[in-house]
Amino acid sequence: MQDTNGTEDLLLASMAFFQPVLDSLLKSLGPSSLCEIGIDKGRFTKYLVFFCKEQGCHYTGIDPAINTLGFSNVGSEGFQFFEQKSGDVLPDLPPKDVYIIDGDHNYHTVKEEIRLIFRHSEHRPVLLFHDTAWPFARRDLYYDPAGIPKEKRHPHSLEEGPWPGKDGLEKDGFCATESVGIAKAEGTPCNGVLTAIEDSISQNLVPGGYALATVPIAFGLSILFPERDVPDATRDEIQKLEASSEVLSPLLSPMESNRIRLGLKLLALSEKFDSLFTKYDLLLKNYNDLDKAYSVLMGKYKELDEHSDKLLQAYNGLDQHFKAQMGKQKA
Repeated sequence: MQDTNGTEDLLLASMAFFQPVLDSLLKSLGPSSLCEIGIDKGRFTKYLVFFCKEQGCHYTGIDPAINTLGFSNVGSEGFQFFEQKSGDVLPDLPPKDVYIIDGDHNYHTVKEEIRLIFRHSEHRPVLLFHDTAWPFARRDLYYDPAGIPKEKRHPHSLEEGPWPGKDGLEKDGFCATESVGIAKAEGTPCNGVLTAIEDSISQNLVPGGYALATVPIAFGLSILFPERDVPDATRDEIQKLEASSEVLSPLLSPMESNRIRLGLKLLALSEKFDSLFTKYDLLLKNYNDLDKAYSVLMGKYKELDEHSDKLLQAYNGLDQHFKAQMGKQKA
């Protein structure tokens, strides 16, 4: 979400939300390299950079706008950043142990990222995906609609967003003010992040022996992992997460929906406040302009008043002189 009056964290739309559970998972996995696709504002990147420095793990970051985030130079070796789209980097990138995929949240992009990651048949990495729950599990989002092939792009809106419990898009829906493309339909074929993962598995883009675990809160975290090729401690961590999610699902689902509804309403109120504040600023500026104009007019009025007093004094002097002359003539 956008940074508006400190409301950017209202909906916790960041992988950083999952840091408390992912920290132990990543440490149990002990990767020698990892790749983060999609950095956004860098909240989770800060943690990953710290983790990699501590663990001696090579970090690779991919995002079209990295240089604006302050991560282009972390001051030590073992860190690599690409200010490009994932599809332009992954074909030449050596295999990594872990991939954090939180980039363009649409079917075409995610499926292509999975295909490129598994282009090496012997490669058995762990993949962590964000946005695998509502709203983008089954609905595409396009940060750059023109960058998606036309035949892979769903009809979308640039001015509306999804709202929990509603099929269509709304003016005050999620991401409605962020100038991104959002698919008008939900749940159709080849639509959404989770659909891309599931289709990649069923279509054998993902090698055999992989399992998928999903945590359906904070827009969803999914872990795609090779069950027999990860340490026992890692498998235990994932199983605990999955089991907890299943047990708490009746509670988590309505809580997540309520959280999103409240967040969207508060953001809408914040935008209305911003609009009112802008109008107030405009009115204040107009008042200040009028006050300055009034001060100028008052200055001119004083000048005219002083000039009027001088004219009146001159008139009185002439009147007295006239009367004196008339008195002499009568005498």
